[in-house]
Amino acid sequence: FVPLIYFRPFVPSHLPTFDRASHLPGSRCAAAIRPPPSLAVPDVTRPRRPSVQAFGCSSVRSNRSSARRRRLVALFQVEVCSSQSLFARPTLVVEVEVLFLSTYRVPVLLQWGGETRLEEALVAMEKISAASAMEWSIELDKGLRSRKPGQAVKAIQQTGSRLQQWDQEPEPTKAAHKIFDLVAGEERFFLNCILLKLSDAFRSGDKDIRVSVVKVFLSLFKMRRKTKRYHGVMSKAKMCNPLELLKRVKIVFDTGDLESRVLALVLFGSWAEFSRDNAHIRYIILSSLVSSEVMEVKASLFAAGCFCKFAYDFAPVVLEMLPRIVASSELSSTLRAAGANVFAKMGYFSPNAVNGYKIGLKLLLYSSDEDLSVSLLLSLSKLAYKSSSILPDQVEVLLSFLSQEKPLHQQSTALRCLRLLSSPVCSHPVGLLTVKPLLRIVHDTKLPISMQCDALRILHKMFKYQKMHMPGDVMREFSKVLTILDNANQSNIESNRVLVISILADVLIKNSRKTGTELDGNCDSFPSLTWIISTIIGQIISLVKQLLDSNRYWDVALPEVRRLLAVLLFVAGEHLVQGVIVLDRIRLVIDYLVNHLPQKAIVSTVTAPTGQEMDHFRAKNFGTSLKIANQVHKFAVACIQNLIELGASAAEVLDKVKMLVDCVHRCSLFGSYVQAVYSIQVHSSVFWGCAVNKSKQGCSPNRQLGDSDCDLLIKHEIFTLECVMEMLKEKNFWQLYTIGKFAAGQGAWVTAKFIFEQIASKVQSESSSCWLKSLAQHAQCEMRIQLFLLPKLRCSLAEWSLTKEIPILYFRNISCGSVDQGVSVQVCGESYGEVLVEAHNSIRSSAETLDCVVKFGNSFYFQRWFLALRMLVLTTVYDVLKVLGSSGSGHAEGSLAHGLSSVQQITQCSFRLTRLAQELDLLYISFINMDTKSSNIISALALSCSLLAFTSGTAASFATVHANDNSNLHLNRMSIEDLAGRLWLIDPDTCSILFQLLDVSLGIDHPHVQPRNQKLESGEVRDITSICHDVVSRVDGFRNELKDPVDNVEALLKVTVESFQLLLNTIVKWLQIPFKLPMYFFKTRPCLVSELFTSNADATNQNELIVQPGCDLSLNLCIQLKNLPDLPTPISKLYCIVYSITSFAESSPTSRGTKTGQIQRVDFKDWHMDDMVQANEKLFHHVRDRANKTTDRGRKRPRVEEGVVQSVVQFEVNNRGQGFSSCVLGVSGFPEGCYRIKWHSCCVDGRGRYWSLLPSNSGPVFTVCRS
Repeated sequence: FVPLIYFRPFVPSHLPTFDRASHLPGSRCAAAIRPPPSLAVPDVTRPRRPSVQAFGCSSVRSNRSSARRRRLVALFQVEVCSSQSLFARPTLVVEVEVLFLSTYRVPVLLQWGGETRLEEALVAMEKISAASAMEWSIELDKGLRSRKPGQAVKAIQQTGSRLQQWDQEPEPTKAAHKIFDLVAGEERFFLNCILLKLSDAFRSGDKDIRVSVVKVFLSLFKMRRKTKRYHGVMSKAKMCNPLELLKRVKIVFDTGDLESRVLALVLFGSWAEFSRDNAHIRYIILSSLVSSEVMEVKASLFAAGCFCKFAYDFAPVVLEMLPRIVASSELSSTLRAAGANVFAKMGYFSPNAVNGYKIGLKLLLYSSDEDLSVSLLLSLSKLAYKSSSILPDQVEVLLSFLSQEKPLHQQSTALRCLRLLSSPVCSHPVGLLTVKPLLRIVHDTKLPISMQCDALRILHKMFKYQKMHMPGDVMREFSKVLTILDNANQSNIESNRVLVISILADVLIKNSRKTGTELDGNCDSFPSLTWIISTIIGQIISLVKQLLDSNRYWDVALPEVRRLLAVLLFVAGEHLVQGVIVLDRIRLVIDYLVNHLPQKAIVSTVTAPTGQEMDHFRAKNFGTSLKIANQVHKFAVACIQNLIELGASAAEVLDKVKMLVDCVHRCSLFGSYVQAVYSIQVHSSVFWGCAVNKSKQGCSPNRQLGDSDCDLLIKHEIFTLECVMEMLKEKNFWQLYTIGKFAAGQGAWVTAKFIFEQIASKVQSESSSCWLKSLAQHAQCEMRIQLFLLPKLRCSLAEWSLTKEIPILYFRNISCGSVDQGVSVQVCGESYGEVLVEAHNSIRSSAETLDCVVKFGNSFYFQRWFLALRMLVLTTVYDVLKVLGSSGSGHAEGSLAHGLSSVQQITQCSFRLTRLAQELDLLYISFINMDTKSSNIISALALSCSLLAFTSGTAASFATVHANDNSNLHLNRMSIEDLAGRLWLIDPDTCSILFQLLDVSLGIDHPHVQPRNQKLESGEVRDITSICHDVVSRVDGFRNELKDPVDNVEALLKVTVESFQLLLNTIVKWLQIPFKLPMYFFKTRPCLVSELFTSNADATNQNELIVQPGCDLSLNLCIQLKNLPDLPTPISKLYCIVYSITSFAESSPTSRGTKTGQIQRVDFKDWHMDDMVQANEKLFHHVRDRANKTTDRGRKRPRVEEGVVQSVVQFEVNNRGQGFSSCVLGVSGFPEGCYRIKWHSCCVDGRGRYWSLLPSNSGPVFTVCRS
């Protein structure tokens, strides 16, 4: 708990003063504040004077003064002297130097013990609305009493926003009451004070004040309508005396003018939750329905509709009076429409809904007023949406209004109502009578395109819900909707064209799924998907032509191009054949751009020629062509990714990409940026991986590229570097940074290294320079591995650098001596070890440089964590290679000769790799707003570590079978279970083999595997899963060879040697997989973290965490989320585990229990990863068991260390990410001393996905001692 001490300066007596204790007698947090008797404070009691900058103010210097701004210095003497206070301590006198602010209440956090620590003073727990109720009440009172014009209205508006915030927060728990020192019922008391003050302001205020009060309660009423169960500030349970509110408003209604009566009626309606049973208010509303004033009748209709939601017996009375109002020809049309809208409010009670629908339908059928019929259609449709019993009747009515005899306005309204009811309607069987009226609108070209689109949306939803149950006659009629496309192409409204094309694409895809036809098939008169692809490409080219001919429609046409490309990408992701066709056809857009340009622009060089015609065309169309080319490039990147995931071969994809890139390179008008990003596309992992395998004369399955692929890669690498050099001359640094990010994401580390190193010296900010240097050093690490695997590229770059004037010629330092040797699979461990050592040093330098950026205020949690894990993985792999190559021969026999010592080192490496895989999992689930591709890359890295752990553990277990070393067998079982859990949704065949290994070799049951948050995309793990299958199959073959390993020593020795050789080959293959940097690495904004605040639940000692020996520790907990991003689904549940053990004892002899409100910030270096992994595993199992509502006794559970006391707590969080709860730690067996409590938290979003939350502060320290 953060004590807030209010300081009052020594000011003249005529100025107003405020004493918190006078407003809340007997408050346990009251502070007695008095002017200082003297300015001198004894040095004995004077602590170190803190800087005033801690309070958000500029420092005050005695030798400086300004004529424009008067600075006053006030010295305060604060005495906290409440014997009943929660923070009862000896008298503490503090001298603080601050600015004299406009308000004389400055919140300060004091540390008991005499010294104020500024870094802790800046950390505070956010107050909930219930804890601020008293302060808000006082501020509202001050604003209403102010004589400053407009101040009262401003105070009311501020109170309204605060009440809205309060309305969204859950009810304070007992723990929240204790943490904020709230008396039971205190927040309810001050809430009613605020409401009474608002009602008093409405009674005695002017017009502006009354309108502002009504707006406050109307906003709260609208928020109440969004929730089914309401427990907010305006609920009946929160009202202490609602009659007082109603009396004040009734006085205004009885004595005020017409406008005042209208405002009073609106207030009565917004207060229907607690005013519905008041007979006087009911009489006022019903009597106002027959008033001669139109505004009063409209206001009473609003109030009556609000009452009908809550009062079952009030609705029949209103229904008797509504027909007279709606059917009266003497009343205005707006008043009759307002009466028609009341029918929609009858759906909360079934009998009233049926009765109201009958009355409203009768009025609709006999009404000749078009506007009134439209209002009744809308109102009755809303009523039918809430009551399923009248839904079929309303659908029939709406279909009857789609006939040609009805006015166009009524037909359009009927379509809108059908869209409202489409979800419940489509869940029932649909017949031809339902489809035909909609098809008539779709085929009628004379109708507005907006109506046709509405009808098409409804038909689309019907097809989506009932595609497997539609009769044949309905399907044949539905196939005729394709005629709307011609009408849409002639429309000037771009949204209609995109809508029609997207719906038709979805219909065709779903029809092909249903019938099982191929791309060029034709079933049920539906066209093929090739037709929709050609249609979309033609539409895009048509828009591009409009853009190049006239730039007037730039802001309209380009967004439509983006949406059409999104539809095309959806079609391409459906099937491999469609994807290849789309990637080939998209080149037509670039071809059109190239053919539309002057012939002078179509060249093969980077720099465009000069000339008057060229300059004029560049000035007119450069921006247009550039943006269109960028959109096509983004589409091509996503399309290639889809093809990789669908299992396309590299050869067919590479042919399409080469033609697309060559087409771009023929036109210099695109500029260096566009040509560079297209050229980098060749560095896609499937292409670079094939080039690596071809250079070793060993291409993996499904890769059929020619020998010239490596030359193609070299060509595009050098071309990209030339484009970068051209951009360096033009000083396009931001575009260069964008290219560098894209290159790192595609694995083009040579280009990324060159860019980051060049622009690092161009920036002026020191933090930006450190960030770019860190990126360059990381790129140096990956480039070293890449060039080692491609010696021909290494030599070509060295030769190219000699012919160019490059400021930093790091290519010239690359040796080409190893080109003749090549990169053999049988390479010894030392060769790879040298590369890994250099890579490790580079990535360590990158991490150290990034630590310098942290000093400037950014945490960079993800970046530092990712670099640390990458460095640990490379270090562990190097250790394995060092053991395998320690004999100097590079074969596994030499490693085996060293005996069990080498095997133990391999065992330790296997354990470290398993732990690194789990830590990568934790990294993946700790950043809730990470993009899907980045998460897939991290999950693929975790799978790689798990595979290496399995392979090394298997080799170690074979080597120690004869010694009956159960530890290695247990380790191998852990690695098998971990690998099986990752392959559960990716490769079921390989996973089944792993289960057989578990059953046969270890004799245990199948593990209960829990899938991750999402299934891994096959494109990101394609290479590693192929290696997994080969390794697991080979290990299964080893198992079959060892029928009786104890008696067959020769077979055991052979299998052991081959298992170590398999480990070496697996590492070599893993290093050949292109490494991509997750794009989330470049997200430098602060990430979501959590803070934990604790206090002692013991009423006798709430300030410190002190417990008597033999007693348990009761804690009040507050968890608070920081940097909460905008999420598509809000956080539904939040959990926290707190635990301790005697080994967490604090060594400091002066340690004492943590004071309430004190927290200590922690950085990434302060995290204990092993503890975080274990705590997260416990939390995950707890959340899973609660979700399944079972304990699952047979399920594998994390091991609980002996002596650990722990408690898992669930929180209900408010919209600011703050929750309160309490728990008990069983520390009765702890000896006297001080112990640290560690904690970890997690959350579950609305989609049921589990996310870990990073801690931003350390756990508290509690003391076990006798009083």
